[in-house]
Amino acid sequence: MKKHTDKILDKEKGQSMFEVVVAIAIAALIVGSSVTAIVVSLRSGTANVAAQKAYGLAGQMLNNVRSYTEANWAEIYNLADKTSNGIYSFQVTATSSESTTLGIATTTEVITFSSDSAEENIEYTTWFSVENVPRSGFNVIGAGTGDPATQKITAHVSWDVGGGARAIELVQYLSKVRTLTIAFDDWSGSSGVVGPVTGPTNDYYSVTNATITSAGDITF
Repeated sequence: MKKHTDKILDKEKGQSMFEVVVAIAIAALIVGSSVTAIVVSLRSGTANVAAQKAYGLAGQMLNNVRSYTEANWAEIYNLADKTSNGIYSFQVTATSSESTTLGIATTTEVITFSSDSAEENIEYTTWFSVENVPRSGFNVIGAGTGDPATQKITAHVSWDVGGGARAIELVQYLSKVRTLTIAFDDWSGSSGVVGPVTGPTNDYYSVTNATITSAGDITF
């Protein structure tokens, strides 16, 4: 009878050890999954912070372009590469004790955020592109002839985070709201000017035998 009891106790001990091993294995799986979830969450959080900074830079760039365009519409309108592949940024062209003058350069601008966390030390590359805007007779953007009073501005920001490349774009349409009027009386320059005038000059365009129709059209 004693031997039978000992066998039962040994069996129960064996089951207890097996249950302990299973419990440890389950606990290890739970801890491992939790650690993985924490790591993924941290990486996701870092990526979100980086994207928020990128959108902030893009928004600031659009604001800068809008302010610059209000005073320099002709310069924006006459940029050489008026496509989505154009690369422009603002660079300092002159400085003094009282002010800093910015101009448009055909290059990107690099902006770096420094942080105690290595993952948040991110380098952003920023630039903007300018495109002409077609507008239909029904005032719909996207079709028709080019509208000289509207320009499409796209802010581009790219960066690397977590070993992968990221990029965003923000688009804004700008309209010409101011007209610069200059009076001058020096006509000693060339009379063969073609295209828009971008600044004060003594060059001009002339034509003979021009006729104004009753509808207000000028023909020659």
